[in-house]
Amino acid sequence: MIHKYYERFNEHVYIIKLKNGMQVHLLPKEEPVYSTYVELSIPYGSLDLSYAYDQKKYLTPAGTAHFMEHKIFANPDGDAFAKFSNLGVDANAMTSYHQTSYLFSATNHVLEALSHLLDMLDTPYFTKENVDQEKDIIAEELKMYLDDPVSMMQNKLMENMYHNHFIKHDIGGTVESIQEVTPELLEDVYKHFYAPNMRLLTISGKINLKELKAFFKAYDKQINTKIKPIIHVPKESKTLVKKLEVLADDVSFSKLMIGIKLDPIGRSDQALVKREMSMTMCLNMLLGSSSKMYESLLQQQIINQSFYVNTTFEKKAEHIMIYAESKKINKLKNILINYLTKDAFQDLNEEDFVRYKKVYLGQFIFALNSIETKTYLYNKYYHQKTSLFEVVDMMNDVTYEDMLNALNRIQKRSITTLILKKD
Repeated sequence: MIHKYYERFNEHVYIIKLKNGMQVHLLPKEEPVYSTYVELSIPYGSLDLSYAYDQKKYLTPAGTAHFMEHKIFANPDGDAFAKFSNLGVDANAMTSYHQTSYLFSATNHVLEALSHLLDMLDTPYFTKENVDQEKDIIAEELKMYLDDPVSMMQNKLMENMYHNHFIKHDIGGTVESIQEVTPELLEDVYKHFYAPNMRLLTISGKINLKELKAFFKAYDKQINTKIKPIIHVPKESKTLVKKLEVLADDVSFSKLMIGIKLDPIGRSDQALVKREMSMTMCLNMLLGSSSKMYESLLQQQIINQSFYVNTTFEKKAEHIMIYAESKKINKLKNILINYLTKDAFQDLNEEDFVRYKKVYLGQFIFALNSIETKTYLYNKYYHQKTSLFEVVDMMNDVTYEDMLNALNRIQKRSITTLILKKD
C-alpha cells in the first residue's frame, strides 16, 4: 500500500495496486464523518465511439456508453439496484463525455455493497431480450428530454457548431442510434473498456484501512490482462455548420442560446485543464452574477435569473454556451456578441483578476469539504492525468495574460446563435 500525504489540505491518500490491474485509492476522513462514498470510474464516455484494439477498428453508435451504464446493472437474478436498496445503500451511475462512473454512499454494510458493486462489474449479462427491453426504456428517457425546450436547444446548438466531432451527439444518443446496439457490441465494449486495468476505485470518508486491505487481498485476481484501446477523434473543421437558426414553440419567454466554438490548442491533458480554468475565470468576471454586465442586463430587464454560461473543454472540442430568456432577444444577442468580441477588454484589469482568483481558489477548496464532490473530482482529474491536489497549484499558475489570451480566442466568425421564439 502506497501512502501519500498532502499537508496543505491535511489529506491522506492510500493507494492499493491490485494484481488484476485495478487501482484502489482510499481517502479517509476522521469523525464527524460517518458515511462512506465509493466511486468506480472508467475512462470511457460518450465521445469514445470510434476506437481500435489489436489492429481492428470499431465504430459504435451514439449513446453506447450510456447504454452500457444501464446494462451493467442487469444481473441474471434481477436488477442490481434492488440489492443495493436492501442493504440500505444509495447507489447511482452516470455517463459523461469522457468517463462512466458507478457509485454509492453508505453508513452501514459498506463491504457488502462494495462486494456487490464489484460482482456487478465483473459479471456482465447481455441478452437480446434485456438489450431490446433497455432500448424501450432509454428511448422513453430521450423523448422526455426532447420535450424540454432547453435540452432540445442544447442538442440543436451542438449540431450547428460541429461537423464531425462526436460531441455533437447527445450523451444518451438518439432514439434511432440506440436501435443499433446489440449484445455482441456491448460484449466488445465491455472487453475493451471494462477490464480491471481500466478501472479506478476511489473510497472516501469513513474508512477502516485494515478491513479494506483484507477485502481487496481476498478479491484480487492473479490475471492482469492489460487492455488499452486507441481512441479515434474525428477531424473537425474550424467553421460552423450554421451561423443562425430561429425556431418557434409554445414557450412563456423567448429563449436564446449562443455557442462559441474555440479552436483547440495544445494536446496535453494538463494544458486542457489550465485552458478551461483560464476561460472559466474570464467568463465569471465578465458575465458572472457579480459582474457589471450581468447587473446591467438584469436592471434593464433584458435578462432574468435563468441566465447562465457553461464551458466545455474536451479533446479537440472546446466551446462556450450562453443561455438566456428575454423579451428582447435580438438586442441581447447583439449586446453579448459585441461585448465578448470587442468591449469586454475594458472591464478587465489585473488587480480585479488577482482578487477574483483568490475567491475562485477559495470556492474550489471549500467544495472539497463535500465527500461526494471530492471523490468525483479526484476521479475526473485522475483520468485527465492530473492529481486533484495539484489542481490548486495549476489554478494559482493562471496569470492575467492567460485570461486575456482566453478572451482573445472568442472570435465573431465562430459564434452561432439559436433562438426559440415565443409562438
